[in-house]
Amino acid sequence: MMEAVLSLRTPNYWMSEISMKYPATIKVIDRVPFSDKGVKDLVEIQAPSDIMDDILKDIRTNPLVYNMDTTVTEKGKVLGSITTTRCEICRILTDADVYLLSAQSRGQGNIEWTLILSEKKVLRDIFEHLKSKGVDAELVKLTKIDDKEALTERQDKITQVAFERGYFDYPKRISLRELARMFEVSPSTLSEILRKGQRKIVLDYFKKQRHSI
Repeated sequence: MMEAVLSLRTPNYWMSEISMKYPATIKVIDRVPFSDKGVKDLVEIQAPSDIMDDILKDIRTNPLVYNMDTTVTEKGKVLGSITTTRCEICRILTDADVYLLSAQSRGQGNIEWTLILSEKKVLRDIFEHLKSKGVDAELVKLTKIDDKEALTERQDKITQVAFERGYFDYPKRISLRELARMFEVSPSTLSEILRKGQRKIVLDYFKKQRHSI
């Protein structure tokens, strides 16, 4: 098993455009498909308070953004649900044998993906697909994964409750915000815990697959 970090610049994508124009950090907390070509993202946006309204206006008026719902969680931080009607780059991963752990803006229009994959060929196929779509991408880091990152008892419990309450169902039966309130943590903190939980589940799954062959 491997963890790959990719840096890419996606043309005509709102995250890249905002990252290029403003000193803002955008983190995708969750992503689900929308229609045939789009996605619905739960995102956290951090930026200076005096430019936040301009950022949200630019996102809302992006021609590919179908719907946006936001709430201010604290000064300089907004939690939002943003639906795009077309994001071919976002949908590339749905056809690949990988798991997206995170997507985050890194400034200057760059977006960073963190993926889990089983073999390098999958990574080569992703790069070829990105290149065919006119996306500049580079491999930032590729590391092998071992068993060192075991979940703590609390992290394991939260992941179990999220599963039982239907957070991983599609459509979800409970939202990230509702779960965060249950455990009295911020949505971003809970997202990180669940990401680690998903990482462990994915690793266990691939190990069982290898042993069954």
